This record gives sequence, C-alpha cells and structure tokens, in this order.
Amino acid sequence: MAVIELKKINKYFGSGTSRVHVLSDINFSAEKGQLILVIGPSGSGKSTFLTIAGGLQRPSSGNVIVRDQQVDQLNKKQRDRLRLNHVGFVLQSYALVPYLKVREQLEFVRKVKPKNNLTNSELKGLLIQLGIEDLVNKYPGQLSGGQTQRVAIARALYANPDILLADEPTAALDSERVVEVGKLFEELAKTQNKAVVVVTHDSRLATFADKVYEIMDGHLQLKSPAVTG
Repeated sequence: MAVIELKKINKYFGSGTSRVHVLSDINFSAEKGQLILVIGPSGSGKSTFLTIAGGLQRPSSGNVIVRDQQVDQLNKKQRDRLRLNHVGFVLQSYALVPYLKVREQLEFVRKVKPKNNLTNSELKGLLIQLGIEDLVNKYPGQLSGGQTQRVAIARALYANPDILLADEPTAALDSERVVEVGKLFEELAKTQNKAVVVVTHDSRLATFADKVYEIMDGHLQLKSPAVTG
C-alpha cells in the first residue's frame, strides 16, 4: 500500500513569457520497505519534485497524498504536523547545527517532536547500524563527509518517519563510496520499513533500488519496476 502518492502534479514558475513548466503531469507512488530512485540531470525538475513530495512547496495543480491524507486540503499547521511526524529529509547540505554535538543534534529532534520517536534502544541500534555510535560527542566540524551524512540520516530517522527523502546523497563520491551509500539506503528501507526516495543524477545507485524513475524536462517515467514473486 502506497504511503505517499503524487497524482498528475504540475508545477509552473514565473508568468507570461517567463512562465516555465517545471513538472508535467507527474504520477508517482512509494510503499514502505522500498528504495526508489528518481534519476535525472541538473535542471530536470528533481529538486522541485522532492520539495513537493515532502510538502515544502505546493504544486500548481494535482494532488499529493501522504498516509491517505490529501495534503492540499490541510491548513499550514496540519501540513507542518504531517511533515514533522511522517517525512524525514536528508539534504545535500545535511543542515547539521555546527555548535551542537551529534548527541545534541538528536536531543534537538526530541525537543521539536517529543512523542513517537525511536526508543532509546532503537536509536542505539540505528547508530550502530550506521557505524556512528562512537561519534555522539563530536561536533559536525570534527566529522568526515561520510560521517556527517550518516549523522544526518540518523537525525532524520530518529523522528521515526514513514518516508525518507534524500537529495543527491552521492554527490562527489567515488564508486566505492557510492556502493556503500546504495547498500545503506537499501538496508534502511528494509530493516527500518521506510519508503526511501532518493533524487539523484547518479545511475550507479540503480543496482540497489526496487524502482527507478527517470525525470527529464519535467516528465517522469518508470524505467525499472520492482520485481515481485
């Protein structure tokens, strides 16, 4: 059963002769336990797709449905609550607070969202799974790029969302690191039972995905469906 659906999504920017059709009749769905890639080059509409899927901006037309709730029918407070409780983000910048230790980054999540997060034992297991259990007293500036990424993933998953959205998680990584990231997201989708949606230009991740979509000039096409049976 789909935990997130996009139905006939269109997005325009600008007006008159400057009007640009960024997304065109997009249809998309994701279920828990799936890793789904949306692959496309720079300027293809990937980031707009991700921010609309995550409720950070509204489409010009069409419907976004999260856990059977039609997002455009919710007021701002309801949309914010839906996003807080059910959608996690791993952005390119990682957006860690530079003056907070890893442990404090996670504590901050608990202050913003006091209920329905991972339990202490579940969080400990996640940190071990991500290989960052020994970094909890480090500041972001003391972490490598890969460690920073894993902390950002832990922070997103600590809130126990149904959906994890990741933006270009393999940017500037060599092939060995890409394989590590692909395996990690595949494992997280299965073991944490999340719908993991990754927007990327990196086709090397396709090996690990249940479904692969291609986005080009605002048009989305399913290239590789999940194998069932």
